[in-house]
Amino acid sequence: MPSKSENITGMLFMTLSMASFTLADLTLKWACEILPTGQVMFILGLGCCGLFWSIAKRKHEKVLTRQFFMPAVLLRTVGEGVAVIFIFLALIHSAFTSVAAILQTLPLLMTLISFVFLGEKVGIHRLLAVIIGFTGVLLIIRPGADSFDVFSLYAVLAVIGMAMRDVGSRLSPVTISASMLALYGSMTFVLIGLVMMWFGGVKAPSIEASGYLIGMILFASSGSYYATKAMRSGEISIISPLRYTRLLFGMMVGVFILNEKVDQYMLLGSAIVVTAGLYVLFREQLHRRQG
Repeated sequence: MPSKSENITGMLFMTLSMASFTLADLTLKWACEILPTGQVMFILGLGCCGLFWSIAKRKHEKVLTRQFFMPAVLLRTVGEGVAVIFIFLALIHSAFTSVAAILQTLPLLMTLISFVFLGEKVGIHRLLAVIIGFTGVLLIIRPGADSFDVFSLYAVLAVIGMAMRDVGSRLSPVTISASMLALYGSMTFVLIGLVMMWFGGVKAPSIEASGYLIGMILFASSGSYYATKAMRSGEISIISPLRYTRLLFGMMVGVFILNEKVDQYMLLGSAIVVTAGLYVLFREQLHRRQG
């Protein structure tokens, strides 16, 4: 069992990971304001491919094998592609704070999918928490209201893609390493970016844009690194709730850097989503201990 100091270290790493991912989203958003979206996606894909390819080579893993065509791996790879397309569109066209809040519904959707499609046992308490959590999303996007932002639906579609990715990860054989799965997903960034560049063109990056691109790759890589360190440093039940700090960082970036306004509906909806997610996590840990 991890010690108290290991748990504190893990919590610190998870917090740093969520801060890094938030800054990666911010630099991505800024880069897309200067450069064509496809070009930014292509460069992000190249950076991630380089990172995960180096990890795979260090482990002496074969990159191009038939395992890429396994149904679970293809599901994960397609999900990664869907997620990245709509995350880009959401960050470009919608409020940063709304995107940060909606993305926190992924654990709730995964709980529902595990119950409906994967045959996992999910009690009535967790199902009710999932339903309540989704009402929080309705408060955030407020369909039918005058302030309804149709582009916030991109974030909802991104969550669906992320859920496809996570289900594919869960169903993939354990013989395929996480770095290999991540590499296959990164390859979709490159391919989608190339297609978008064909239609959207290419632009020589300025010094400012280059800085954003470098920051995007560094922050995204740091987020992945710190998340891995966190999960290996302490108890998952203690560390996992710190994932919701990403919402706090997202709110801070949106309000203090991007000058976005956050109303009471956004705050209430976000609180409902986070509370429901934490409750689902608590019930899962309780069920495992009793089992």
